[in-house]
Amino acid sequence: MKSLIRLLSLCCVCVLCLAGCVDYDVEIAFDHQHHGEIHQHLQLGDEFTNFNQQEAKHWLKSVEKRARGLHGSAQRLSTQELDVRIPFHNGADLVEKFNDFFNPEGQNLQATDLDLVQLKSAIALEQKNWLLFERNRATLDVDLRALGVLSQRGSLILSPGSLLDLDVSLKTPLGARVINRNTTAAPVTRKEGDRLIWTLQPGQLNHLEVAFWVPSWVGLGSGGLVALLFLGYYLKYRRLPV
Repeated sequence: MKSLIRLLSLCCVCVLCLAGCVDYDVEIAFDHQHHGEIHQHLQLGDEFTNFNQQEAKHWLKSVEKRARGLHGSAQRLSTQELDVRIPFHNGADLVEKFNDFFNPEGQNLQATDLDLVQLKSAIALEQKNWLLFERNRATLDVDLRALGVLSQRGSLILSPGSLLDLDVSLKTPLGARVINRNTTAAPVTRKEGDRLIWTLQPGQLNHLEVAFWVPSWVGLGSGGLVALLFLGYYLKYRRLPV
């Protein structure tokens, strides 16, 4: 009986604390081999903000603080809406900044600086340079099990999926391809132009794996220079009279 009361109390707390929709969108945009951007957009619903006014205020300030600490920018679109952009200069820089931004526990922050929405995520990136282009294989694990209430048998009793909208997207100049769909909770995937978008499943461990190519401007420039040299040689010695 006590365990049932405790479970019902936990459900009520989860419903109250997560009342109102939270739009939580994260985009990783690769322009080319040496430039890209992490873009996060947060929008809190009216009920969420009204019920958790102080917590919501601290949360948004914490996100701003962490973004600027990683040489990014944070723009308040309204009291409930925040837009964050963090540039990165290569794959290693992306991995370091992404993991630092979304896993702040080890950064000596106060309790009020931590995320209300417990989005624990880690990204890994494997890169291979093919001279003109670079092949990337990215793995992203997003643990949203803290957002669900499980029974003793492990089945999901309460899922805030209707209260939370969590999307992760990848934007690349040459498109991207999902290479592993065998996941515990396969996120819903869709494509919009050059963006590949996953809708994450609250209460589950989401695993994303994708491969994509980005142009190497140094390699393309070198290749173009070599082509011009061969063309000049051909025109001088093969086509033009001596």
